[in-house]
Amino acid sequence: MKCSVQRACAVLFLGLTVAVAASGQQIAPRSQAVPPAAQSPFPPLAPQDQQFLDQVLRAWENRSKAVERYRCTFKRWEYDPVFGPRETFKTYSEGLIRYQTPDKGMFKVDKYMDYTPPAQPGGKASYVARTGEVVEHWICDGTSVWEHDYKTKRLIQRELPPQMRGKAIADGPLPFLFGADAEKIKRRYWVRPLPVPAEVKGEYWLEAYPKTRQDAANFQKVHVIIDQTDFLPKGLVLFDKNFNARTNPARTTFTFENRDVNWSIALDRINIWKPQFFEPPTPFGWKKVVEKYEAPEPGESLAPATVPPPVPVSQAQRTGPRGDRGTR
Repeated sequence: MKCSVQRACAVLFLGLTVAVAASGQQIAPRSQAVPPAAQSPFPPLAPQDQQFLDQVLRAWENRSKAVERYRCTFKRWEYDPVFGPRETFKTYSEGLIRYQTPDKGMFKVDKYMDYTPPAQPGGKASYVARTGEVVEHWICDGTSVWEHDYKTKRLIQRELPPQMRGKAIADGPLPFLFGADAEKIKRRYWVRPLPVPAEVKGEYWLEAYPKTRQDAANFQKVHVIIDQTDFLPKGLVLFDKNFNARTNPARTTFTFENRDVNWSIALDRINIWKPQFFEPPTPFGWKKVVEKYEAPEPGESLAPATVPPPVPVSQAQRTGPRGDRGTR
């Protein structure tokens, strides 16, 4: 089944190779209204909490509007208790993210390690580096998303829908990493602030549940950590659509480090920044595959999500960004 543009965008900017499945669906046009979910997965916020949330979202939006160029390194932990260990992460990876407003980006994994169980009962598990077939490399040039499929040696070009070409990447499945828009986030997600442990300083924690079935097909909820210093995300946890803290704690955790924005344009003339967002050359011996955009059927719209019961806040803290970092 052909991978959807929605999956391509999600994998490009957040590496959701575990949480996102190929559905063959297309992104609905921007002109279509997004119907709200039947109800919020948590009780209405107290007035002071709603005011605090609005202030954080607005400040985050204002900061995002000032970002023209963004680059960082990332670390990623993928938890898969079905095909991996239950008590720790299955894979660990590191890589690079690049972004240029409004529609160009790059996501590249340059280190990938797999969990290897102990050879003998009671022994120590290890993580073994893998290369080649598991490397992830995605590029968006504003009109297409390009995937380097190292396993099949294919360079895959997936055309973006016309309504997304030349538009902000934030219009994709996850408007959290780039171009945060307070009203758009609240329109697409039920959002609430999470309590930050007393020992943690300089961070805001938010929890968001998708309001639409299409977003809910990718993940159950997301935790975002915002750094108070630069007001950009420093951590993200994507909970699998079937996540259950007791029976299926599947999730993917990111930390974003070495964040850099709007450096001197003069430096762009002496480095390879801009060419990273152009059509990549087809590697020798590879095959180029073009997947044309197919418009959705007339009348197709985004349906409201069926929202699962929320994890209590105290339990969410144990499975959230700070808890995952303890597994380094």
